[in-house]
Amino acid sequence: MLTYKSNDLPLVGQRLKIAMIAGSLLLAECVALPSYAKEKTVAIEEIVVTARKREENLQDTPISITAFTSQSLEALQIDNISQVSDATPGLTFDSSTPISGSRVSSSIFIRGIGQTDFTLVSDPGVGLYLDGVYIARSVGGVLDVVDVERVEVLRGPQGTLFGKNTIGGAINITSKSAGLEFGGQLELKTGTDDRLDLK
Repeated sequence: MLTYKSNDLPLVGQRLKIAMIAGSLLLAECVALPSYAKEKTVAIEEIVVTARKREENLQDTPISITAFTSQSLEALQIDNISQVSDATPGLTFDSSTPISGSRVSSSIFIRGIGQTDFTLVSDPGVGLYLDGVYIARSVGGVLDVVDVERVEVLRGPQGTLFGKNTIGGAINITSKSAGLEFGGQLELKTGTDDRLDLK
């Protein structure tokens, strides 16, 4: 702790003025950007979603939604739809839960609301939609991510906009539409213990 006597106060005031001038010069130097930095502009990529059954910008959509493009799915190395929960807040997608004895059964929860019953007479609390078609049962709900244009995770209750009331939310998967040119992708993974994955 520094203490000053009353006769040292003018000296302290001069030191403060010098420090303020030096600080303002340093700040002005930091604010002054080089010419090449001034020319660059930062823009957020526009993500088009169909969460309200019409195409609109993700930033203009008034719902709590997380969207993944095909490039972001590839960058995150997502192979099936259950792995989307690793990058989505509030989403729990369990494919290994022993509710049906099957590894392709989905138990989906958004914000703690979902359904653990796999029987045919119960509807899941979170709707899973593939190209607008409602997947009504949890058995077989773990889908591979192949030729997917985007995945949208909508949080909160959804009305009949997608064709079914869901109290937890909805996962909307949109496949890529066919292009004008012939093309495709091939992915091969190898590993120990004779692993060979071909997609």
